[in-house]
Amino acid sequence: MSPQPPAIVRLTPTSYADFCECPRRYLLSTVLRIPASDTGPGSPDQGLLVHAVLEAVHTGGTCHDADHVTTILTAAGADTPQMRGFVTRHSLRCPDRADRSAHEVDRARFHRTPAPMFLAAARIDAVWVHDGLLDARDYKTGAIRYDSLGDDPRARIQAWVLARDAHRTGLRLRLRYEHLQPEIDDDPEPYEPDDDDIEAITEELRDAVARMWRDDAWTGVADPDACGRCRYRSVCRDSVAPGEAAWPALAAPDPDADG
Repeated sequence: MSPQPPAIVRLTPTSYADFCECPRRYLLSTVLRIPASDTGPGSPDQGLLVHAVLEAVHTGGTCHDADHVTTILTAAGADTPQMRGFVTRHSLRCPDRADRSAHEVDRARFHRTPAPMFLAAARIDAVWVHDGLLDARDYKTGAIRYDSLGDDPRARIQAWVLARDAHRTGLRLRLRYEHLQPEIDDDPEPYEPDDDDIEAITEELRDAVARMWRDDAWTGVADPDACGRCRYRSVCRDSVAPGEAAWPALAAPDPDADG
C-alpha cells in the first residue's frame, strides 16, 4: 500500500511548493517526515536572524530611525555591514506610514466543501494596513525563483490564506517578496489577486489535494536543477544529482556500558 497524506491535508508555502516541483520531495518531507539528508541553498540561520532583527526593529520603533536600528543590531549581536545592508534595503521598501501593522503573523484557512478538505497555513513576516491595502511582506535572503509572484506556489498559498482577512476588512490584498541580498536589484512585481484569482487558487488546491490522494508512485521529477536544490537528493531513488547524505552516523553501542 502506497503512503497517503492525512485525511485533512495541511498545505504550507513550503510543502505546496515541494509538491508542485517534485511529488517525491513532498512525500519524503511532509508525508513521511524524513529529516533532510542534504543542505539546501543558502543559510537558514541567516534568514532566521534577518526575520528576528526586522521584527524587533518594527516592534520597538521604526527601520527609519538609525539609532534605534543600531540598538537592535547591537542587542542581537548582529551589528555587521551585511545585516545593516539587509535593514537598509528593507527600509527603502517599508511603508512610511500605516494605520496598523503586525509582524510574524500566523494565519490559517480551512476549506471544507466541495471536497476534498484541506487546511492551508502560512506565517507572514509583516503586514501593514495603509491606503486601503492589506500589504503583506515576505523577506527573502535567497535567489529569486519566479519573475511573477502569481507563478510562485508559495505566494499562491499565502495569498489564499490572506484573502479571507482582506475580504473581511474590505481591504485590497497586496503580497510582496522583499529580496534583501545586495546582488538582487529588483523584487518580483507585487501580487494583487482579485476574487477570480482566489477562486482559481481554490480550485487549484482542491485538484492538488485530490492528486495527492490518487498518487501511488510519488515519482520524482529527475530534473538536474530541481534535484540539485533538493534536501533529499542523496537518498531519493529518482535523483539525478546524487551525493552523500549528511545525516549523522549512528554511534556504535559501547560494549562496556551498563545494560
